[in-house]
Amino acid sequence: MGFSIAKMTSFNHIKAIIFIVFVGFWNTAVQAQEPEGSRLALPVQLFEDFSTLYQTELGSVKPCEDSVGLYEYKVCSPALRNEGNSPFILYSKGTPSQTGKRQRAPIVVLFHGLSDSPFSVRGVAEHLNSMGFTVVAPLNPGHGKLNAASDMRDPNLQQRWYMHVNSIMELVSSYSEKNYIGGFSTGGTLATRYMLLHPEEVDGLLLFSAALALSDSAENLGKIWGMKWIAKIVDGDFVSAGPHPYRYPEVAGYAGLTLADVIFEVRDLLDSSTVSKPIFVAHSLADIIAPYSGVEALMSKVKGDHQVFTIDSSYDTCHQDLVVSPMMMVGLKVDKTQLNISERCAVPKPNPLFNNMMAMLDYFFVQQLKGS
Repeated sequence: MGFSIAKMTSFNHIKAIIFIVFVGFWNTAVQAQEPEGSRLALPVQLFEDFSTLYQTELGSVKPCEDSVGLYEYKVCSPALRNEGNSPFILYSKGTPSQTGKRQRAPIVVLFHGLSDSPFSVRGVAEHLNSMGFTVVAPLNPGHGKLNAASDMRDPNLQQRWYMHVNSIMELVSSYSEKNYIGGFSTGGTLATRYMLLHPEEVDGLLLFSAALALSDSAENLGKIWGMKWIAKIVDGDFVSAGPHPYRYPEVAGYAGLTLADVIFEVRDLLDSSTVSKPIFVAHSLADIIAPYSGVEALMSKVKGDHQVFTIDSSYDTCHQDLVVSPMMMVGLKVDKTQLNISERCAVPKPNPLFNNMMAMLDYFFVQQLKGS
């Protein structure tokens, strides 16, 4: 099948560094030559349509006032806990082609995980945007909200997730010739499902701590008839406020069982799949939430030029910390008084190999976009 299990070789590392330097120099040179009016051109319709998608889920929406830069667009709502939970777009104008006509930037859509928010993919998104990609970070239904109790027991939650993924991918499809889908944890599960059902709509799949398998006990619970009904009772009134400003304090049992259903569906799709598509995988071998065996099974059945970045278990990198960059920790205020700091993964920590992971991701795209 031909996928490479990536221990970061010096050869690949050097290639990635050369690519980074080249793209950075090229983007700087292009911007310096462009008139101010051209640099300010923004895809207003894309931003407006992105906002409209969230009116059904959140009610009143508006552009956020706090954006990192000129080319960022965030959707705010009184229904959200704070702006850090907002869905966002990091836009790139692309680069001129040999004909002189501007070539539209590739688009990467990154879905976040269960009980999480778009903040979780911020580090990866900002890196890709700095490399010339337009990055879309949606907010999955039922997430980021001040009050999510009804969402976390909604019998239609699974279909709402599916419909939202479809809507986002339909929205971005006309804005680039190259579209990639991916995500963190549950976001990776949803992205994988979409890729298997619509392989012609995407050019590749990016997976970070993808939840394509759960612990044996969690999966066994998901197979018991009536367990979702019991989970609703056990969950009680779901509380969204907690020590982390951009993540719910707990995973609702009902929502966790809904994730298990998505995983089982993905496996059924794989059994009959003939899809061939390149996949980038980043995973910690110390991950006990989403065992690495899940993505291994995926790559054994989907042919393509895959790149895999694994973090050895000796680093003890937790499931949710894989996508945490050092910059994401700056200003992150987690109330540790509400945490049991003796628990292994209670306190967020940056991925010690985040930059290496991004270098391998760069190399993946060097291979995918060469000649385009």
